[in-house]
Amino acid sequence: MELFTVWTNTDGDQESDRFYEVVKSRTKGLHMSRRGFRFTFRQLDNKVAWTCKGTESNSAFESFLPCVYSIMSSAIADYIIEIREWGLLNLILTKACSLLEKEDTEQIRSMIRSLLNDDGPRGRLKRHGKLTTLLEKDFKELRVINLEGLIQFRLHAYKKELEEIVDYAMEEFWADRQYEEFMGLLKYFVFFQESKVPLVHVLHQGGHNFTILDSAMVPIPTPDADDIIVEMPGIELEMEVEDRIVSTLISISPASIILHTDDEHTPIVRTLLHIFEDKVKLSRLYPGQDVQK
Repeated sequence: MELFTVWTNTDGDQESDRFYEVVKSRTKGLHMSRRGFRFTFRQLDNKVAWTCKGTESNSAFESFLPCVYSIMSSAIADYIIEIREWGLLNLILTKACSLLEKEDTEQIRSMIRSLLNDDGPRGRLKRHGKLTTLLEKDFKELRVINLEGLIQFRLHAYKKELEEIVDYAMEEFWADRQYEEFMGLLKYFVFFQESKVPLVHVLHQGGHNFTILDSAMVPIPTPDADDIIVEMPGIELEMEVEDRIVSTLISISPASIILHTDDEHTPIVRTLLHIFEDKVKLSRLYPGQDVQK
């Protein structure tokens, strides 16, 4: 009795070989014939297929049948993720980015690759598990499975996962774009702003913790509000608390800043260097450096 046949079109020998290997590697050593099952691989031009037949009269057939469905579903899930997933992501991305410039689309594509790499085995395992569950249901219901049709019409939950990856990458892209525009606006403020004090020292105490001191190394009080309003002629800018050091320095408007830090590569330190540019001079934070009480 033929249980199912799953076939697909492949693009070259590499894809054909992988379609063969994902199933062969999972059935190797399981003595399928003794349990009443026989797997057959066929290839014709660019079409490849795996067929599974079963002998119901075999004593092990009934108990091992669920394992067969599980093995096949997991194997085909491997094939889809390894061979087809990036193409599916590209289709979703192309549709979502139809109005964007080519350079922007490439940047988002690069971000998607980073997301897949950063998520690592955990993310792949999640997608593989969802895909295996969907495929197992289809293998039990369908006798002949065309992989292209299956992906297009039945694997909706899996494709939803891919759409969420693309959506997240696009959100990150627009957040980065807004941040860049915001940084540009701040640099504009700093460049045209009149200086109010000649010099301040900024003592970096790790993370987003800073102390601002005047030229005599006496602490300068900073606002306690969650948001700080920076006003310039014709412009009012509200900044969130995580950028308090930036907004405070803009409101103080020093002609020069000596930034004392042990880690000039910290993101917030790089932000200060980026915004205030030539106004900032780095100074090593020496052990025991403190402020006047």
